[in-house]
Amino acid sequence: MRRFINICLALGFALTVNAQYIPAFPKAEKKDPGTKYWSKGNLFRHLEVSLTVGTSGVGIDLATPLCEFMQIRMGYDYLPQFTKSYNMNLAGGGQAARQYNDQGNRIRTPFDNIQEYMYQQTGTDLEGHIVMNSKLNVHNMKFLIDIYPFKYNKHWHFTTGIYWGPEEFAKAENDPQSDKTISLMKEYNQRYESAKSDDAIKGYGKLNLYPGDYAEDRTIGLTQHKKGDPYLTDPTEGGKVSISTTTNAIKPYIGAGYTGRLVKSRDDWKISAELGVMIWGGTPVQRLHDGTDMSKDLTNIPGAMGNVISFTKALKVYPVLSVRFAKTIF
Repeated sequence: MRRFINICLALGFALTVNAQYIPAFPKAEKKDPGTKYWSKGNLFRHLEVSLTVGTSGVGIDLATPLCEFMQIRMGYDYLPQFTKSYNMNLAGGGQAARQYNDQGNRIRTPFDNIQEYMYQQTGTDLEGHIVMNSKLNVHNMKFLIDIYPFKYNKHWHFTTGIYWGPEEFAKAENDPQSDKTISLMKEYNQRYESAKSDDAIKGYGKLNLYPGDYAEDRTIGLTQHKKGDPYLTDPTEGGKVSISTTTNAIKPYIGAGYTGRLVKSRDDWKISAELGVMIWGGTPVQRLHDGTDMSKDLTNIPGAMGNVISFTKALKVYPVLSVRFAKTIF
């Protein structure tokens, strides 16, 4: 009996020791869900062509992998032009052409005298404003790097790089229909300058453009202007009025996005959505033809023109929302 117990103990010990050398069932290894596009050693061996649509415009990209978690993209975006029109007011005798009392009723201004005078002299009715047409000029080359931080997930990515385009991305100029008003302004001011001191026209004052008020106290030559005083300017010698909107030509970019299959059964067709910002490097400069920065130097800019100036002034960065449709060529 003792021998039987000893034999059983010996067998149990032997089985226990031998069990340490029985290999465990191997765990299932994660497989990279990517395709040949993300295989090892694929530096510049594959090419992806894509069409992009978004707030930066319509564009085309070429992409190639740099390594298993990074690709480089180069392309071009163009935002189709469109025109927005708004008015820039005139001022007579240093006062706005159109003024209203607390009840909203129109009150008489020196401009009314000028308007009546010019109608008597020329038979033409002088408008109290000129029309400005604003057009966008947004197109950029782009050099971007997509970083896929998750080894087994080639969907989420971060993007960094630069957009490179013209400094002037918008410009407003007087509409040709306002050439008559500008011509009448010039003719009136010539009459005003050449009139005798006792001529009635001398009591009306000069005729100017009135885009807004001074944003702060300012001394120009020997003349001091207080904050809130009307800012008066004139068209160029050639009869032009313009506002040029500029920012840095090179704009850093950061963003993040998600990529998936465009066709369920095909890895070579992809769709991506991305949200990011172009960093303009500060407030865009909106420079009047006489050199005044309307973003910084003027305030109380009326009407739709004021809305456009204020909106652009608030854009320290440009938001980029884009959708990319991509095809792997090889």
